[in-house]
Amino acid sequence: MKKIVAFSLLVYCISCSPGPEKNKDKKAERKKEIQRIAVKKDSLQRDTIEFVSYNDDFDYSQLNGKKGKEEISYINDQNNDRSFLRGDLIAIEYKNDSIYIAGDGETPQNAEWIVSAKKIKDGKVSKFRKEYNLPIKYHYSKEGEISSTYLDHLYKLAEYYIANSKKDLIKISLKNKEQLGYSVEKQKKNEKDYYVLGIYVEFEHRVSPFQWLYIDPETDTIYEYDLPNDKLIEFP
Repeated sequence: MKKIVAFSLLVYCISCSPGPEKNKDKKAERKKEIQRIAVKKDSLQRDTIEFVSYNDDFDYSQLNGKKGKEEISYINDQNNDRSFLRGDLIAIEYKNDSIYIAGDGETPQNAEWIVSAKKIKDGKVSKFRKEYNLPIKYHYSKEGEISSTYLDHLYKLAEYYIANSKKDLIKISLKNKEQLGYSVEKQKKNEKDYYVLGIYVEFEHRVSPFQWLYIDPETDTIYEYDLPNDKLIEFP
């Protein structure tokens, strides 16, 4: 009886175990899938986009841009140029190629790689730097523990706002080459954290902020503060 039971169990185990042929089929299928993704490469393509930002915080460097209202990102590992400013019109050459994300095994993913990029027209920030030709001053509380890297990032956001603002006070200040600056502090509004910039004109070593900006650190969205109505208005 014991022999019969043992034999039955052996037959059951053999029938349940994947055979060598099935394992081979699975491996072959997996290999084909990887090859299918990896070889999905296109010839060189060209486009013109509005530059938004660089991002070097991931496994692969990125160049972010806009095409109309559409936001687009490209892998930028093969391009060391970091001279573009937000709003610049750039001509790019790119191709589809593979990337391998850390922690995702050996499976490749398709992505668009920048091969070359060249500025063809100055955006408003580039024009602002050439015409205003003065640094924007800023000060902040040391207790805020803001890193120098993030202070540089806030500077670019403030610069973008000033270059694109339609506020009369800012336009007049730029025209008269008055010294613009801003203060930086962290504040909470509606239970959300923001960096608040107080834009001012310096006159005889005195400052008086005339426009408050709220920066969402998660999205980099800039909001103008509407003081009479106590609300935030998104800046485009």
